[in-house]
Amino acid sequence: MATVTIASAVIPGDEVADPDAIGARYYSLYQRPGRAEEVIGDLEAFRALVAERADGHG
Repeated sequence: MATVTIASAVIPGDEVADPDAIGARYYSLYQRPGRAEEVIGDLEAFRALVAERADGHG
């Protein structure tokens, strides 16, 4: 069992956040059963954005 965290908007044509690129990361994770997690995007920047919006500053 594994998890994929998408810490980005899904953006067609983006090198990392394109739906096909995300799908390829899912498949890559499937091919490596010893790996339990894949993070797409900048998790810390995403957390900061969520916290900012939760505080009413965005």
